[in-house]
Amino acid sequence: MAGVELRFPPAAEYVRTARLVAVAVARRAGLTHDLEELRLAVGEVCARAVRRCDAADCDEPVTMFVDDTGPRLVVEVTDAAKIAPSPQTEPEQVSLSLIEGLADYVEVRTHQGISGAQVHLEWWPPASFEPGR
Repeated sequence: MAGVELRFPPAAEYVRTARLVAVAVARRAGLTHDLEELRLAVGEVCARAVRRCDAADCDEPVTMFVDDTGPRLVVEVTDAAKIAPSPQTEPEQVSLSLIEGLADYVEVRTHQGISGAQVHLEWWPPASFEPGR
């Protein structure tokens, strides 16, 4: 899978850099209609990963992978926090609701091979958007 990978320490000051990288890759891929939504969603997902790492006292890097090979743009943010994803807390519910409203597809999953979590986001160009895919 081609794309761009960014690994950064789980600290809030790196979230802005992750947003900038994701938007730059989206522009390179020709996705121009959802850039503000993408920027907000990536910022929220990366901030969520940083919060999870902070809560788990984890200093492993957060990884963001952006796949622009098409036909859709895929962003995956993975953290190594050794805590289960907990959608039960109010900040987590608000964060995930916001993210779901910004991307065409969102999936939160336990990451294979580590104890952390991965958030998978997708944006489709307007002509190929098919709800439910």
